[in-house]
Amino acid sequence: MAQNRNIITQGLSGHVGDLIFYERNGKKFCRKMPEYGPDSMSVASKQSSREFAKASKAAKSIRAALNGIWQPAKDETTVYRLNKAVYAALREDTLHTRGKRVFSPAALHQHLKDFRYNKKAVMTIGGIDTIRQEDGSIKVQLPVNWQHWLKPPKDARYIQLQAVSLDMDLEQNSCLGTTTAASCVRLGEREHSLMLPVVPVRATATIVLLQIRFLHTDTGIQSTGTASSEQAFVTAVLEPVLPLIEKAKDPQQPAKTPRIAKKSRSAADMLYAVNQEGRSTTHFSGEAISERSIPKKSILIADVPEKSPPLTVFHQYDCDQFLV
Repeated sequence: MAQNRNIITQGLSGHVGDLIFYERNGKKFCRKMPEYGPDSMSVASKQSSREFAKASKAAKSIRAALNGIWQPAKDETTVYRLNKAVYAALREDTLHTRGKRVFSPAALHQHLKDFRYNKKAVMTIGGIDTIRQEDGSIKVQLPVNWQHWLKPPKDARYIQLQAVSLDMDLEQNSCLGTTTAASCVRLGEREHSLMLPVVPVRATATIVLLQIRFLHTDTGIQSTGTASSEQAFVTAVLEPVLPLIEKAKDPQQPAKTPRIAKKSRSAADMLYAVNQEGRSTTHFSGEAISERSIPKKSILIADVPEKSPPLTVFHQYDCDQFLV
C-alpha cells in the first residue's frame, strides 16, 4: 500500500475505478483493488478466512461486553491486537480440522493473559493470582508489593481497582453474565484482593479483567485525564462454572389399566365351547373308572378307595340350567 500525498486525491475515500482510497491512523493511503475470481482462493484460504472472521467477531463481543460497566482506555492498536490474540487462541485447537476449530479456556488463557487495552500506560502488575474458590467465586489476589509496579502522578492519593468477570459464549458471540467488584485504596497499601461472585452459566470461558485508575480523592475524581494514568488488562481466563443439573424426579408410575369387563356369554355359546374341547365323557360309578383324555397328556385315575362315595361327573348340560 502506498501513502497518498497527492493534493488532488488526498480527500478521496472509497474506491475509484480499480483504486481504493482510505485513511489509517490519520494518514491517507491508496491501494489497488484485489482481483477476485472463482479460483482466486484455495479451499485452505477460504477456511482460514472464515476462522479469522470468527475470531474477529469473538473479539468484538469481548469488547462489547464491557459496555455499560466501564470503558477502558485504549490505543489505536487495541482492536488489531485483540483480534490477533483471539485468532491465535482459536488456532490452538488440534482436535478439529481447519474451518471447524473451537475456542477453549486453556488456549484463551495462554494468549489473552496480561493483554493490555492501553499500551501507552506502563501500569502492568506482575504476580497477580486469579483463583477460582470452592464455591465458584473468583478471588483476584494482588501481590504484597503490587504498588511498586505503578508510577502514580504527583497529585494522586488513591488507586481505584475495578475487577470484572465476563462469561463469554464465543460460539454465539454473546456475553451470558457479568460480575464486578471495586475498591479504592490509599497509596502505599500493601497486599489487597477483590472477590467476584459466581454466576453459573453454560459459557465457553470466564474472562477476568482488572482496571487501575489514579484518583485525587476516594470520591472518584480522576487524577489526570491522560491515557497513561489508566490501564485495563486481562488477569486470567478460567473455566466457567456450569449450572447444577437437577436430579430427575422419579417418573410417575403409569396408571393401572382398568380391567376390561368380560363379555357375558349365552348358554348356547357355553355349550358350543364345551363340545369343542374334544374331551370324552367320563363316568365315576362305584369301582368303574374310565380314562379321561387331556390334550398332550393322559392321566389314568385308579386305586380309588372303596369307602369313598360314588362320584358321577356329567359333561352334558341341560340348557334349562343356564336360563334365568
